[in-house]
Amino acid sequence: MDSISQLSDDLLLRILSCVPTKHVVATSLLSQRWRFLWMLVPQLRFDDTNHNGDYKSFSQFVYRSLLSNKAPVLQHLHLNLGAGCPAVDIRLWIDIAVSRRVIELEINIRSSKDVSFSLPSNVYTSDTLETLRLIDFVLLNAPSSVRLPSLKVLHLNTVDYVDDASLPSILSGCPNLEELFLERHVEDSVMDITVVVPSLQRLSMFDRNYLRGNGYVIDAPSLKYLNITDNAAYNFRQIVNMPELAEAHVEITHGVTHKFLRALTSVRHISLCLSLSEVMCPSGMIFSQLVHLNLYTVVEGWWDLLTYMLQDTPKLRFLKLIDKHESGFCGKETPIGWKLPSSVPECILFSLEAFEWIGYKGRRGDREMATYVLKNAANLRTATFTPESTDVGEKYRMLKELASVPTTSTFSQLLFD
Repeated sequence: MDSISQLSDDLLLRILSCVPTKHVVATSLLSQRWRFLWMLVPQLRFDDTNHNGDYKSFSQFVYRSLLSNKAPVLQHLHLNLGAGCPAVDIRLWIDIAVSRRVIELEINIRSSKDVSFSLPSNVYTSDTLETLRLIDFVLLNAPSSVRLPSLKVLHLNTVDYVDDASLPSILSGCPNLEELFLERHVEDSVMDITVVVPSLQRLSMFDRNYLRGNGYVIDAPSLKYLNITDNAAYNFRQIVNMPELAEAHVEITHGVTHKFLRALTSVRHISLCLSLSEVMCPSGMIFSQLVHLNLYTVVEGWWDLLTYMLQDTPKLRFLKLIDKHESGFCGKETPIGWKLPSSVPECILFSLEAFEWIGYKGRRGDREMATYVLKNAANLRTATFTPESTDVGEKYRMLKELASVPTTSTFSQLLFD
């Protein structure tokens, strides 16, 4: 007997749970030992991408697998389906899973049609569902009364909404929700996004809709992690009541306000890619707990934001400047002369340990900023520069300039990648 067959049933089921269901069912042909084992696998994954257009045999296979499954708990159902799969079958498969008290449900509808798939109503009243992931051509059409007491993770990835009330309706029925992921597509017509969830701890919002919308409201007093990428020309953004926030990643191309930034002052780790064009003077916002600052230098006014942040972050230990971005933005030119802070910030004098600059160009403003940090950071351990240029002569010139800067710290290392 092969070594795998000698493993316990529990271990074999854990292994089979990581395999697509069509391969799991095929193991029934291996031997008598394996004949019925596939029926006890608690995770089912169905993908129609390799069915060669024969939806009848694919549908029969899904029904057979679902109805034959005897696992004590159906932990996971994942459906990855195209436009040709009948909606009536999809609803029945989901209905069967919910009736089996499924814990995790992931629905990905790939479609070339303009019609989105509507979930069966019992999904919105499941007592056991802990994770719900909806992707692409799924229509969120929540009833007026939603009851999902066990739901902790909700991912809505480029789905459609019946109206502005759809998202608040489903969120209001999730009293124990801890993680919310929202990604809007370019044709999303919903004007308002309202996230009011007292239990929420992690929130990720990606809005690539360039059209103007009214805005969004986030009220999450238990939030610890926030990730926002927002390219929309919103009329307003309101973030309030986040005293527990520890980490934030914010990329906003239009309309950052003073009030918006003030909501982030409790963070320990923050990444910022935003313009201060509408915030005339963001000083006075003390980031009293901030230890790690990543600042993308690809938007206008980033040098002013750096000055303000250094003045108001007394515990800052790690500073990283990044002159490139996955969106393809090009770094804006630094000013001919950098406007120095009126006095050396407390964090530079006492706490800064690591300074890193990715995409360093060596322009006058760049040199002034780098020199200021190297000269004044008394506790600096490492200063790492990764130049944008690939020219050996240009890189050597920049290295020579930086190496000639007298440093206050007696144990700092200059690293040049």
